[in-house]
Parts: sequence; C-alpha cells; structure tokens
Amino acid sequence: MPKKNAKHAAAPTSGKKLTKAAFVRSLPDTMPAKDVVAQGVAAGLEFSEKYVYNTRSSARVKPAARAAAPRAAAVKAAPAAVSHAPAASGGSSEAAFRKLVLDLGIARAKSLLSEVESKLAALISGR
Repeated sequence: MPKKNAKHAAAPTSGKKLTKAAFVRSLPDTMPAKDVVAQGVAAGLEFSEKYVYNTRSSARVKPAARAAAPRAAAVKAAPAAVSHAPAASGGSSEAAFRKLVLDLGIARAKSLLSEVESKLAALISGR
C-alpha cells in the first residue's frame, strides 16, 4: 500500500468545519478538478470545478503580489486629472517627491536629478 504524502492529505478536522478553500488547497494540484469536486461532495462540501481553478490560482499568487494588490487599486483610484503646474509650497507633489528621495537615498536622487537636468538642457538646446 503506497504512503500518502502528508502535504497533500486532507486536512484533519479538529471540531471546526473545514472550509471549501482549505479543502481544495489540501489536495494535490495535480488532481483533476473533477476529482476534487467529487471528493468534496463525499466530504459534504458543494462547489464547482471553476471554484477549484480559482482557489488554486489564488493559492499560487506570491505574497509580494498579494501585498501590492491593495496599493495598485489605490493608485488606480487616484484622480485622473493631473496638474503639471508647480505645486504650492508643501503640496502633495512635493511631499511625494520628498518621500521618493528618502526611499532612493540622497545620492541616488541627486544622480537622477542631474540626468534629468542634462536631458532637459539637451532638449531645450535642440541637441
């Protein structure tokens, strides 16, 4: 009799009801979705093959991508109109710039500003 892989064995129930997602994640990814659904029905859970695919794909997302998702949504929710006019002293653009300088480090920020200045000067002079 072959040994079961402990990683892929169904999660033991300790008095708590097993969630559908936990059940799907407890089975091997190589198991066909149709078989996962069949085992779920046998365990008293009801879900579709699509649910299996969605749960497995969510489990594969890297933690860094999961953490970046709320930030990406916040960036998309930002106002569409962006003013290129100089901001008043202490404006949000300046605050963002200061934060960026701190994140990059002063030396790298100066280097980048120098590059921008030289490219801008070249653009203005027509080179």
